[in-house]
Amino acid sequence: MRHAAIFDLDGTLIPNTSAERMFFFHLLRNGGLSVFDVIKLVKPLLTFRGNLHRVTVANKSYLRHKKVEKFEEVSHKFFEPQVKNLVCKTMVETMEKHREKDDLLLLLSGTLDVIAACFVRALHLDGAKATDLETRNGNYTGRIVGVVPYGFGKLEALRELRRRYEFDLNHTTLYANSYSDRYVMNAVAKPVAVNPDKRLVRYARENGWRIIDPSAKS
Repeated sequence: MRHAAIFDLDGTLIPNTSAERMFFFHLLRNGGLSVFDVIKLVKPLLTFRGNLHRVTVANKSYLRHKKVEKFEEVSHKFFEPQVKNLVCKTMVETMEKHREKDDLLLLLSGTLDVIAACFVRALHLDGAKATDLETRNGNYTGRIVGVVPYGFGKLEALRELRRRYEFDLNHTTLYANSYSDRYVMNAVAKPVAVNPDKRLVRYARENGWRIIDPSAKS
């Protein structure tokens, strides 16, 4: 079984932002979303006190009736020219070190599958597990298929990745930035906290995990 390096996306590969949030506002600015699409998120936004990230983790109603082919085309044009500029230099170098060792390079993220695919192609990764969207007759339904890779869900998503790519968890390094990732980080031999939030910093130190602060590197 191969060794693997698994990377979270938001806050880990791309610092201080969410890929889906970036894409959401891009669609809003360029007519890809209507006022009616935004209204679909009003109630969930109130429930989560205005936290757009927490809303979009589980609620994809704003994508209902959007054409899959068009959405894929727009995401490709938006992300792929800028992926290498979005990913911090430290993590690009980290990927290359794993590549030199012939490790599997995988993305594990709660972002949309169509967004994850852009990063997989641009960074020449071996695969990904992201949030899979249900489609019907060439359109998105606004519903999610399977597990959302977030919190405990990321642990189940890791199991799915392992079944698909047959890597050894005892020789797997996982890079993540959020305290909510601690469940999946505990499941691998080498968890690494990248640009971690305050709670993950404490947790990582308590458990003797490696911590990477990309901003500290000149």
